[in-house]
Amino acid sequence: MPPVGAYVVVAVVAAVGTYVAMFPIRRLAMRIGFVDEPDERRIHTRVTPNGGGVAMFAAFLVAMIVASQLPQFQGIFQGSSEPLGLVLGAAVIFAVGLADDVKDVSAPAKMAGEVLAAMVLVYLGVTMENFKIPLVGFLVLSPGSAWTPLLTALWVIVITNAVNLIDGLDGLATGIVAIASGALAVYGLRLVDQGQLSPDNLGPSSP
Repeated sequence: MPPVGAYVVVAVVAAVGTYVAMFPIRRLAMRIGFVDEPDERRIHTRVTPNGGGVAMFAAFLVAMIVASQLPQFQGIFQGSSEPLGLVLGAAVIFAVGLADDVKDVSAPAKMAGEVLAAMVLVYLGVTMENFKIPLVGFLVLSPGSAWTPLLTALWVIVITNAVNLIDGLDGLATGIVAIASGALAVYGLRLVDQGQLSPDNLGPSSP
């Protein structure tokens, strides 16, 4: 199992990168009027800049580059299309979210973007195929199962919209996503430690 320290390094790079990038993006958003006005859906009482996703996505890319250079993660990055799939899938979701911030995108259009992101993941090998069911055990879909693209798309759609629905309070979505990602990473590492996931599985490092 890769040392936990390697995961901590990547997480710190992502967190610090997001924090540092937020300042110039905030100034730019205020300057060009890329802001949210207070309304009935949002609790804040003053104009709030948009564009936080730009900082998060940029920091995510930097964190992926750093991870690719760490020897502990060579098994994940060498000879696998999955990291590229994760980056491109995230890029699609980021583009849809940014477009929605700039000009409200219709629900069907956002859904289409989410499905596209899921299909990018599936095409490049990032799929939902291993399921740990409490009191039952592991359910593993067979390679090429027709259920794999559907379940992967459902996962992307549900998670994306769950986060979107709680995004009315500044910082709430970020905090919940950070906690959930950390929990999923710890859970994935535990499965690796128990021999139920291979050490080169992308799962523990992808939240």
